[in-house]
Amino acid sequence: MKHSRTILFLAFAALACGHDGDDDGEGEESSPDQVGSICEVPADCYPEVDHADIRGAVLCLDRVRAGYCTHVCAEDTDCCAVEGECLTEFPQVCSPFESADDRMCFLSCEPDVVDGAGSPDEQSFCHDEVSADFICRSSGGGSENRKVCVPGDCGVGAACGDDVDCDPDLECVGDFDGGYCGRRDCAANADCPQDSVCIDIDGDSHCVKPCSTDGDCALCRPDDAPAVCTSDVVFVEAGTVGPVCLGDRG
Repeated sequence: MKHSRTILFLAFAALACGHDGDDDGEGEESSPDQVGSICEVPADCYPEVDHADIRGAVLCLDRVRAGYCTHVCAEDTDCCAVEGECLTEFPQVCSPFESADDRMCFLSCEPDVVDGAGSPDEQSFCHDEVSADFICRSSGGGSENRKVCVPGDCGVGAACGDDVDCDPDLECVGDFDGGYCGRRDCAANADCPQDSVCIDIDGDSHCVKPCSTDGDCALCRPDDAPAVCTSDVVFVEAGTVGPVCLGDRG
């Protein structure tokens, strides 16, 4: 079984390599498949397939950044059931999403899928196999919860070239290769955006993103300007512990 899954992932990895992520999302990287593609309205989704043939109403899910093409489903086999619906062999699951009434098709990052791809962790899987802008998260479906790849909110730690590339309350710190969306001159963790901490680097203070693995640091960063999860840092606020995402100093 493990061998067959490896062959399957080699097949869809080759297909994914042909996807350049250049969609209509103004710099957003999209899915290599039709599920997860950037959209504004359902008509943007599955353009080569008759929507009437798909097993469920076509949707543009607007609860994630840049939109997410999908369709209503009752079970996993309703996803990729129609010829031309799927462009790759990425496994898909049928899942509720947050408080939405319907189940929908999503790209899967469940443990067997991640293991079958040989990825070190679920975040690395979504980043490396799907898109640099995607994360693995729980669908929020209660007892029917699944693990799915969806666009993440870039936030602290994203690559940037200018302040406009970052969220409105962040600035582009050019001290790191590829830039780093964060905030300078913090005196305590409270000065940083939510889910970030204040560290000291050679006398300069920065708000940075905490992490557990390198996969947590890959969101919204290109492969040629990665950030790594490291514990080799000095925190400004006493009592703060744990690794953080840092890139090479520029």
